[in-house]
Amino acid sequence: LMFGSATVVGQAKPNLILISVDTLRQDHLGIYGYKRNTSPNIDRLLKTGVWFTNAHCNVPLTSPSFSSMMSSRYPHETGSTRNGIPMIDGIETLAEILKKQGYTTAAILSNWPLKKHLSNLQKGFDIYDDNFFEKRWLIFNSERDAKDVTALSIAWIEQKPKEPFFLWAHYSDPHSPYLFHKGFLFKEPDKPDTEIQRKIDAYDSEIAYTDYQIGLLMNKLKEKGLDKTSLIVFLADHGESLGEHGYTGHGRYLYEDCMRVPFGLSGPGIPLNQRIDVQVELLDLAPTCLGYLGIPHAKLMRGRNLIPFIKGEKPWQKSYLVYFETYPGAVRGEGADKIVNTKKPIWIGLKLDDAKVLYSVSGSRWEMFNLQSDHKELKNLADPSNQNFILYSEHLLKWYRSWEQSIAMGKTDALTEEDRKKLEALGYINK
Repeated sequence: LMFGSATVVGQAKPNLILISVDTLRQDHLGIYGYKRNTSPNIDRLLKTGVWFTNAHCNVPLTSPSFSSMMSSRYPHETGSTRNGIPMIDGIETLAEILKKQGYTTAAILSNWPLKKHLSNLQKGFDIYDDNFFEKRWLIFNSERDAKDVTALSIAWIEQKPKEPFFLWAHYSDPHSPYLFHKGFLFKEPDKPDTEIQRKIDAYDSEIAYTDYQIGLLMNKLKEKGLDKTSLIVFLADHGESLGEHGYTGHGRYLYEDCMRVPFGLSGPGIPLNQRIDVQVELLDLAPTCLGYLGIPHAKLMRGRNLIPFIKGEKPWQKSYLVYFETYPGAVRGEGADKIVNTKKPIWIGLKLDDAKVLYSVSGSRWEMFNLQSDHKELKNLADPSNQNFILYSEHLLKWYRSWEQSIAMGKTDALTEEDRKKLEALGYINK
């Protein structure tokens, strides 16, 4: 039984299961070379299919990132340019397309910016569970605990939903504030006991705890045989800066620690245990899922259907441009700004092979890095005498000018006083 082509009469359509983790850096997972054993279950899941080492989000914030990946449109098109500003109406999402194709759809969520009125991502979902009343939510006013995401997802599966179905389970524990979890602790005596090291230790504890909960969900999927009848996708919405460039958090900059994410998929017809190093982006999520399920995708989608490349039916495009953007008020971490109603981005960027160019729209600052020789992005190669810089910077500005006068913006009055308190607890708004 091969999926990914037009379904023949009587052939069951595969299910789609999306497992996402908030604020998860690619380089803090074992499969991507991390020395700490933070992710045995995620590693095992990714090895059942293909996983990408060169996957990037297009905006480093939860609600904007999911709005973009679910629609395969840029933030300047979806109108969700920052947390607290929902996607505009009229942008078709993956869930809406699947619902029209007869899929049962459910989302089990855990982070405040994904609430219906703040994201507009509920479109197409039969169940959109954004009711956060568990212990962690009461303490931090912002998140649902990983064990609850797993329990609710398993409970939904146990109800034997009508197939085919689309289940999206989103875990938020690695998001700050970082907590230590008993049984999932990392402490190295030779590491200095600094504030940033304590944050890293707690962040890794959050990942390991989340990984354990994802393992329980995967066990249930296997027990029900759903791993044999489903496309399972794993990804993060964005990463996290942990002291790099003097910054802790995400949203303000477009450096690799925030932009490079884990991304992989497995299912019938997908090669086993295959690492893929070519450039992909989260805009590819929706067209890839639809391509696998044999459903035509909308012409307006910006991403690619990766299935023909994964299956070897088409050669991979060696050089592929990826664009990034982030906006004022869309920042969290130390010195987070107030949400402001300006449309222009604060940073835009592009990546082609190992070259990455960033432009501060508000500060007119250019940066260029060679990621092969400078993966920490410390040596700025932006120089008017550098021919590559001239070429890439002109291309980036041309792209920006093609849409800067038509930036979409969702409702800026969606925030209630309660929302402000929750976003404040997450670090997105200053007191």
